[in-house]
Amino acid sequence: MANILINLLPIEFRQEEIKRTKFNKVQAFGVAIILLMTFLASLTVALRILQSQRIFHTKSRLSQAEEKISSLKTVQASLLLLKNRLTTIDQYLGTPSQQTQMYQLISELLPANAAASSIAVSKGGEAIIIVTVPDSSSLEVLISSLISRDTNQDKISQVALENINRGKDGIYRLSLKIKPKS
Repeated sequence: MANILINLLPIEFRQEEIKRTKFNKVQAFGVAIILLMTFLASLTVALRILQSQRIFHTKSRLSQAEEKISSLKTVQASLLLLKNRLTTIDQYLGTPSQQTQMYQLISELLPANAAASSIAVSKGGEAIIIVTVPDSSSLEVLISSLISRDTNQDKISQVALENINRGKDGIYRLSLKIKPKS
């Protein structure tokens, strides 16, 4: 059976009902738009707050990194200074000074029976030696070893005898001035 609908309401009531449903639909659509705009606005504000917090944290990490870098600059300067000093020390340790070389040469050239009472070596390598020798043969060995290029390893340019004395006991006391080769 077919459904039969009979509308006994007046036509004006029906038109008013249609207007009211249209109005309710428009009103619901407007409320949905307002809710959507409110949601989007609150979402924008929330994202802005999150972005501000991220920027703040990033800036704080950046400032900490800058402080760390600036503190490391002083450490770097200290390390460079220390490196230069160590390089200088290595240069001195690697190559003996003229003073050291002259002391070693004199200790090698002094005969066993000669006694040096004083050895003074300047920074340039010039040496003044006061030596006591028991006899003339030891004196001759000492002077010839200082003068001979073979024994002095060609490191001595000049030997000057400044003073020589022979005591009653027969011991020779002499003062020598030795100049190294440059």
